[in-house]
Amino acid sequence: MKIIPTTDYIQTQVDQSGQTILLLGVRRAESSQRARSVERYENGERLNAHNSLKNCYVYKPIVELSTDEVWQTLLQSSPPWGGTHRELVTMYRNAGAGECPLVTDKTEAPSCGTSSSRFGCWTCTVVEKDKSAESFIESGYGDLEPLLEFRDWLKEIREDGSMRMATRRNGKLNFVGDGRLIPGPFTLDARRQILDKLVAMQAEVSLPLISDEEISAIKRIWAEDLSNLSA
Repeated sequence: MKIIPTTDYIQTQVDQSGQTILLLGVRRAESSQRARSVERYENGERLNAHNSLKNCYVYKPIVELSTDEVWQTLLQSSPPWGGTHRELVTMYRNAGAGECPLVTDKTEAPSCGTSSSRFGCWTCTVVEKDKSAESFIESGYGDLEPLLEFRDWLKEIREDGSMRMATRRNGKLNFVGDGRLIPGPFTLDARRQILDKLVAMQAEVSLPLISDEEISAIKRIWAEDLSNLSA
């Protein structure tokens, strides 16, 4: 959902102009894994050839900045759309249970974004615990608690084999090295439970979590899947 449209857009720019430069906001100090990734594609020049897109070159303008330098830069400059970056700082502070110091010494508390305050999709079940959501709730956003409970429930039923189909969406079984079967998507019954729970929660928290158009699209996909299962 992110990589394919981005790749298509970059390729379009290359086709129109012959070459393109991609600005990538990665930093070496983000993590040891990120540092290894940056080093892997370095060539000693300011521009690196993209590893898969021909005639696309990558420029990393903040690659050597520390976390503190990023926050200091944001607080000392204004965004192009007006206002300040203070709301962003506040958001990360709340994601860190109210702690968001800008420090200059490694012996002090970590700054924003360096200790479990990175966050993305609120339904992500890749991480064991959504520490950012927990911190938001601890910071006074109690209305988010049902969302965290829903996310934790999704992770719980994801591990329940009875809620998952044996085959992938392509109709094939997926085995890993030791012969263990990796289950496919949720069953139709599980998907109905998830949607019912989501719609009920939306009414409870009064937040726009899913639209009528999305529900219609989901039910259309269900009908197609049911038809394919019956075939």
